[in-house]
Amino acid sequence: MRPDKLVLKTLRSASTPLDAAGVAGAVELGGGPGLDVERVANVLRQLEKSGLVADVGNGMYLPLKERHLVVGRLSVNRRGFGFVSSPLGDIYVGKRDMNGAMHGDTVGVRVDPRGSHLGRSGEVVQIIERGVTEVVGRFERHGKLGIVVPTDPRIRGDLFIDLPRSELSPHPNDIVVARITRYADRRDAMQGVLTEVLGPEGAPGVDVEIIIREHGLATEFPTDVIEAAEALRQDIDGELARGRRDVRDLFTFTIDPADARDFDDAISIEREGKGFRLWVHIADVSHYVPWDSVVDVEARHRATSVYLVDRVLPMLPEHLSNVICSLNPQEDRLTFTVEMVLDKTGLVERYECYPSVIRSDRRFDYDQVQGWFDGGGFPDEQSERALTDFRTVAARIHERRIARGGLDFDTVEARVTLDDRGEPIDVVLRSRTEATNMIEEAMIAANEVVARHMTTAKAPMVYRIHEDPDADALAQVSVILKEFGYPVQELHGATPATFQKIVAFAHGRPEERLINSLVLRALERARYVDYLGPHFGLASTAYTHFTSPIRRYPDLIVHRLLKAQLSRTLDMPPTSLMVPELEWLAEHSSTMEREAEAAEDDSQKVKLVALMARHLGEVFGGIITGVVGFGLFVQLENTAEGLVHVDTMADDYYRLDAERFLLRGEATGTSYRLGQQVTVRVLDASVSERRLDFELA
Repeated sequence: MRPDKLVLKTLRSASTPLDAAGVAGAVELGGGPGLDVERVANVLRQLEKSGLVADVGNGMYLPLKERHLVVGRLSVNRRGFGFVSSPLGDIYVGKRDMNGAMHGDTVGVRVDPRGSHLGRSGEVVQIIERGVTEVVGRFERHGKLGIVVPTDPRIRGDLFIDLPRSELSPHPNDIVVARITRYADRRDAMQGVLTEVLGPEGAPGVDVEIIIREHGLATEFPTDVIEAAEALRQDIDGELARGRRDVRDLFTFTIDPADARDFDDAISIEREGKGFRLWVHIADVSHYVPWDSVVDVEARHRATSVYLVDRVLPMLPEHLSNVICSLNPQEDRLTFTVEMVLDKTGLVERYECYPSVIRSDRRFDYDQVQGWFDGGGFPDEQSERALTDFRTVAARIHERRIARGGLDFDTVEARVTLDDRGEPIDVVLRSRTEATNMIEEAMIAANEVVARHMTTAKAPMVYRIHEDPDADALAQVSVILKEFGYPVQELHGATPATFQKIVAFAHGRPEERLINSLVLRALERARYVDYLGPHFGLASTAYTHFTSPIRRYPDLIVHRLLKAQLSRTLDMPPTSLMVPELEWLAEHSSTMEREAEAAEDDSQKVKLVALMARHLGEVFGGIITGVVGFGLFVQLENTAEGLVHVDTMADDYYRLDAERFLLRGEATGTSYRLGQQVTVRVLDASVSERRLDFELA
């Protein structure tokens, strides 16, 4: 039998994905001719090019039911439709074309050559790998049968439990977790077994537990990971003896949120002629977490820390993130330093990257620093000089970045504050300040230096890219800009400088937050890749993430690659073993980043809804952020968003003008358009559905 047919037959007979070694072993066990692993690997690559098999990551392959299916991860919208992220770009999949696929599944899609109004579209014809293995939902009892009604609307259909065989006995309306033992098909419903009872629906903390389960986030570290982390120790003297640079004599400080628990970046700055010498020190996590160690495997799986409304789910165990890697004041720490010499305009003239030892002299927080800038009262002359110089150099770096076309949004972050029981008590709106901008500009500068260094060295690398905006999304924004009479209205082929003008024009206007939001939505999402590409939003030709290895796995990868490049050990283990994995590591990190962001947003939203539930019948001012046939979406000043359904607009019959994004009354001619300020009354708040209903007041 021909090698390609033999390999394909072996894959089709296997119950799980196989790599080249697995295929070769299976052929030998089946009594077939001995095949060299390298030859099998070549055959697999050819089969992939022919569209007969799919690489599902980490060199593992699965056969495809049809030739030339497009393979990717399915993300399902709460309204039932979804998109498959693939090498061709995003492929739209309608609710009726899911064919049993669920959010998070890796699927094979048959692409419709005709496309749709949303771009490429297709139908799921093969579920290659399941992404959801558990369901969280509300428990109902029907005799000997239990039903779990999913809280996540992206999961279609209920899950059935055989109660006599269950070891758990939840009460009706308890929130439970069930492991899926059989996925739904056209004949049978989804089935499973109960694994956990989270508590009664509406009990404090259960709402966030639901979100954690819906997004598949890890909450506890395995025992062996904790033990391995806690066994790690500092060895400052040993590292200095081995050649690590000692920069403890520099005045060094950190600036973080007041409630921060781990500190992974610190700053030193000195005047040099008419310019500055700026040191960005980053915690050297790679020293403690080598590739493929037990701690690394867990961190790789998590890929990012997740900052929920009431807790942090860290990427690394506490002994690493909050103790030996955290740049705590008055403690020696191992770091990786990017030292930059900048001229008076903020241009980096020279740089050096090296492993180092620092001692942070001061821990500042953003509010403190901004308060000193606004009203004086610095704690000492050294701190005042360092912070003032840092503000100056950061402003010049910023000016250069804006001059080349980088975007700069005045975003507002809403954080819900909770009491000791986890109940919401207020919303704090955090705007950007000089203090936050200083750190941001320093980190961007260091990230660019590292990216350019690795590019020049032609070394393997993980980059952070941001592709040009989607043309269809830009067309929608253009309509809004025309409605508001903006001087920039045509966005086809727009450069970052074009968006700068829009954001600048919106500054201080009532619709500023809406315009910023619409522009951000029109932009593609930044992501990690293993090849060089531009970053549209920063107008940067080479960018990476180097500055947060405590909380982001790609930064940890970059530290390892940079350290190996500097020591000329890229072709030696363990780095040489990591390099072939960069493509899937970058893709996995991007996926987990999106999942973490969604979970963080959901956790804020659920508490916002709970807070607004105490204000039923009260009136608030807001702005229309969405116009659809069935009503208006209105965002309040505290960022809570709800729907004014057309059924509540009883003074007229309103029709949608889709091209101009407005609803117009047939009899009165009254219109409500995107960006319009309105007053609404809170009608209803459903915490379980994360839904607010308003009426015009």
